[in-house]
Amino acid sequence: MQVVIVGRPNVGKSTLFNRIIKRRIAITMKESGTTRDRIKTETQWDETRFYLTDTGGFISEKLSELSEISQKVNYQIIQAIKSADIIIFLVDGSVSPIPQDFAIAELLRKEGKSFLLALNKIDKRQAKDNLHEFYQLGAKDIIPISAEHGIGVDILLDKVVVELKNKPISEKQESEQPSFSLLIIGRPNVGKSLFLNQILNEERVIVSEKPGTTRDAIEEYFIYDNKKIRIIDTAGLRKRTRVKENVEYFSIQRVIKHIPMSNVVILMLDATNQSYPPLPLTNQDKHIIDLVLQRGKGIVIAINKIDLIPVKERKFLIDNTRIELKNFNFIPMVLTSALKNKGIIEVINKAVDVFEQGSKMIDDKLIEKMVLPRLVSNPPSNRVRYMQLKQSGYLPPKFDLITNVAKDVNDTYQRFVINEIRNYFGFFGNPIRLTVKSY
Repeated sequence: MQVVIVGRPNVGKSTLFNRIIKRRIAITMKESGTTRDRIKTETQWDETRFYLTDTGGFISEKLSELSEISQKVNYQIIQAIKSADIIIFLVDGSVSPIPQDFAIAELLRKEGKSFLLALNKIDKRQAKDNLHEFYQLGAKDIIPISAEHGIGVDILLDKVVVELKNKPISEKQESEQPSFSLLIIGRPNVGKSLFLNQILNEERVIVSEKPGTTRDAIEEYFIYDNKKIRIIDTAGLRKRTRVKENVEYFSIQRVIKHIPMSNVVILMLDATNQSYPPLPLTNQDKHIIDLVLQRGKGIVIAINKIDLIPVKERKFLIDNTRIELKNFNFIPMVLTSALKNKGIIEVINKAVDVFEQGSKMIDDKLIEKMVLPRLVSNPPSNRVRYMQLKQSGYLPPKFDLITNVAKDVNDTYQRFVINEIRNYFGFFGNPIRLTVKSY
């Protein structure tokens, strides 16, 4: 079931969203218009589970007077309204209703949607004085709340649950847990949002040539090969020295925080990065790869905008990227064009394969037969008389190397062991954790 929060800019929608889900997902700032895309996540109240969606602030000016971004924000709001089972219409009680509030109420009536009217900022004296004026918006009941302080939010959620229980559940998939989670990550303006829109086959995320358009992490679900997959689009990850706006700083922090909550990361690169020979991999991208692997996550590289590269240069592109990734040659790469909808399915296929590779457990007898003879014939030192290798975990794959002289197993030999494991058992796209133990 879908619960959507709507309202004009800067009335506290993101604060209420974060309050309900008990996490800071939506960025909250005093700056008006911080939220642009629909931000959606699953939550529950009183044992009733539902999807909660935060939206940007609706701007009611004429279409011709709106900026490109404002037009796209309004489009996202309307799409959220259309999909909603329950709408929380949030207003700022510290001032009297303004024309934008009436425009939103009219939009909801036009779409045939009833709503719960939540009067925010009730902790301010003016809100109590203004309460009766908001009945002009056509609400049967008004729920006074303070999203910032949590006042009245429980009462609002009680009413939401009552409304939800009166709605028929139309989709079985809603209660089904996802098989695994994907995270789209990369520098600004590499095509992450368009990539997500192609997967979902809808304009789910605002796409603009202006870098930094996506600020919040956008969460959605899709069905692929009978699997329910959670996918998250993130803001562009910039170098700290280039972060100027506070809102962009918080976007970056959320990118980093989402890595541990995913199973496989799709790192998107820009094939048109200005270099010759063509080389889409920057130092910043290498830093992203390090972040992902350090946190034990699988990874797939999607080199996007390949439609803008001449066919004869594409081999150079792959070869040069492979050279730069010589220490990460286990990471699969796919050439894509989000604009032309090319290579999208191949990326998802690879991501599924990487997840399955990271999930597998190798039988001890098979390790003894395939890998151990190579280690025994190439010991780390003359003092090593005993070695045993066992898999101890997965996601990421973990192995224990047991020997009588553990201190002789240096970093170079550990890399040799990991390479032998990969040679026989793959685990492509996944970091391998090796722990050396004394016998």
